[in-house]
Amino acid sequence: MMYLISYAFHMLVSVLFFVLIPFPFLIKGSLLDEPGRFALLLKIYKRIIWLAHGGVIVAVVSGFLMTTQWFTVWFLIVFILWLVLSAMLGMTAKAVRIVREKLESDKDAADDISKLRLYSFLLMISILSMFMMKFVLYM
Repeated sequence: MMYLISYAFHMLVSVLFFVLIPFPFLIKGSLLDEPGRFALLLKIYKRIIWLAHGGVIVAVVSGFLMTTQWFTVWFLIVFILWLVLSAMLGMTAKAVRIVREKLESDKDAADDISKLRLYSFLLMISILSMFMMKFVLYM
């Protein structure tokens, strides 16, 4: 029963991370659109990233509860990917906060926006790598 509950929470959190995948592309598109759209995008994704921080904890705990083989290469790779994903999530959150602060005070945020695009792209890559590892297990 514990495995089933952990699996349900794990899959629920994976949907939250799936929402983070288009973020770098939405940044690029909203920069080309009206100026207010970019600020709105950052406001929305600030909350999603905040939820994703909690989602990391839920996913790691539920993953540990579902694990039966602790000393496999697959488990080690997934654990390292979670560390990378967590780091990129934190760096993206910080970049979002800095860009929002600079936009609100009408300062130049071009360098910070490029950092945000880089960190969100690396976050996207780490999330896609994590999803890929789910399917590698069955190959």
